[in-house]
Amino acid sequence: MNNKAKKIRLLINGMHCSGCTNSVEKALRNVTGVTDANVQLTTEAAEIHYEGNEPPMEQIREAVKKAGFDIEENREESVTLEIGGMHCAGCSSAVEKAIQRGNGILNATVNLPAGKAFVEFDSSLTNIDEITGRIEDSGYEVLHQKKKPVTG
Repeated sequence: MNNKAKKIRLLINGMHCSGCTNSVEKALRNVTGVTDANVQLTTEAAEIHYEGNEPPMEQIREAVKKAGFDIEENREESVTLEIGGMHCAGCSSAVEKAIQRGNGILNATVNLPAGKAFVEFDSSLTNIDEITGRIEDSGYEVLHQKKKPVTG
């Protein structure tokens, strides 16, 4: 079992000053399982480092609410990425696994003949740059991306 701390990024609504960010940060750091929290006023986001397989979301939500703020709910997005350097089923499998390693990935499918990856993700937990970074770190190149809204 890997005990290495993981991280998530959450958007926090209602912060207006450094006192607000300090309150949220302090509340998050008191949550069992949270090893660190950094809150930024300019992005209205909290980067939360935690131990274990899953973040303690219910406790995190409650801590933020007690501090007087709300977590912005999940934002689902979709992107199609054109991938360079895939030559076989092993390549497409490696790309798919690299994408799925990150937080916030809802669905990832790689089509080898088309040379594309289709990814649905929660933009409050990850972003396109993080996804493409994981692909590139696995030895492949993202040639083009096309972002699409997900309708639900």
